[in-house]
Amino acid sequence: MKIIRFYYLLILLISTKVFSTGQVPDYLIIDNDTLKIHSNPLEPYFDKNPIPNNLITMRSTANWRGYIAYFKFVNNNLVVENIYKEEYRTKSDGRHEDFLTSIYKDVFGEKIDFPCDFYTGLLVCPYGEILEYVHMGYSSTYEFYKLFEVNSGVFIKSKEMTGNEYSSFKLEHYKYFKTTEDYKVEREKFQQMMNETDKMFAEEVEKKSKKKKSSSKENSYLKQKEAEYHQNKMLDSFMFQFLNNYIKTIDVPKKN
Repeated sequence: MKIIRFYYLLILLISTKVFSTGQVPDYLIIDNDTLKIHSNPLEPYFDKNPIPNNLITMRSTANWRGYIAYFKFVNNNLVVENIYKEEYRTKSDGRHEDFLTSIYKDVFGEKIDFPCDFYTGLLVCPYGEILEYVHMGYSSTYEFYKLFEVNSGVFIKSKEMTGNEYSSFKLEHYKYFKTTEDYKVEREKFQQMMNETDKMFAEEVEKKSKKKKSSSKENSYLKQKEAEYHQNKMLDSFMFQFLNNYIKTIDVPKKN
């Protein structure tokens, strides 16, 4: 029953854009490398300055945002090098072909290297072999990581890690995150999704099975506490696995 309930929660998470199937990343151009970014630095900007209506004509479960952005550092400032939308066309043989079209001027105008002074956070850039594949968001674990700390668009410092080191790094940041107000906000969102999952699960069970009358008396208080314990454990596990925007700096902040 716990496994079934887990899949109901998984389906609900997938239905939200944050936890969609494995995502096509944005990219960071640095030196001679083009690195994947396990976050989307333009989202804070687009929250306040939405992409023009009808500009994005194609979205998929692998790219819920509908665009792919390329970034670089110019004089230690993070800028947008280009931004593309995904499109497809039908070839003469009837097959579909995907391609990218630049929408930079439509979004940012004529100014080149649009400054990302709105962005504060950590650019997490994985590379090498995949150690653990997770078909959801940016949750897969890679062999190596390059981290770039940015504050108001300005490069602060960088660090390289192995996959195991990054997993430990993420855990330490999560422990701190749990002491913050932001954690309470995110937890409330997850709690609401889990409550919806419980409702879906209960309705499905009721459809497929008849309630059995028990001859023995159940301790409803203990039963409720046990359910709350398992729910909190699952909730925390999901938050740790699927969230990464709480990591803002390379150094773990100290508790107040």
